[in-house]
Amino acid sequence: MNDRTDKEILELIDTWSRTLVPEQAQFIRDLANLEPEIRPLIAEHVNDYDEILPTMLMGDVARWVVRIVQGSADPASRLAPFFSRLEQAWGDGQNPVSDLIAVSFVENIFDEPGVVELLGPELTRYYRIYTGQDKVRRDEMRPMPGVLKQVLKKLRRS
Repeated sequence: MNDRTDKEILELIDTWSRTLVPEQAQFIRDLANLEPEIRPLIAEHVNDYDEILPTMLMGDVARWVVRIVQGSADPASRLAPFFSRLEQAWGDGQNPVSDLIAVSFVENIFDEPGVVELLGPELTRYYRIYTGQDKVRRDEMRPMPGVLKQVLKKLRRS
């Protein structure tokens, strides 16, 4: 890769990410800016699918992280900025980006102990819930969407 290729990839990412949920698009752009090795993954993904499919792309990113962990002498240092960005993006755990991270990253690395040990506190909490080691606390439960309440009421199951 060179500066020209990197610029072209970033422009491509910007173009395609406009079709995504804005928060997820920004998160993907941030990852591409943070980790130049992710840029070719995005370019290959767009080449394969003619669009960005965020959940599939994050699966590719998860596999990239696994490769880094398995091949690096110090994966914690190498991936510290990446995992810091995931923790920051997690926010309250109830947003489109945390959904993407949960379903497409944590659930792809749950059986990779070398990666799991690098997760920050928020992602570790989700990992422990996902793997049945912890239960969801009441304060972690999402409120029921109004439309679902209306459907249940119509079904007389409220």
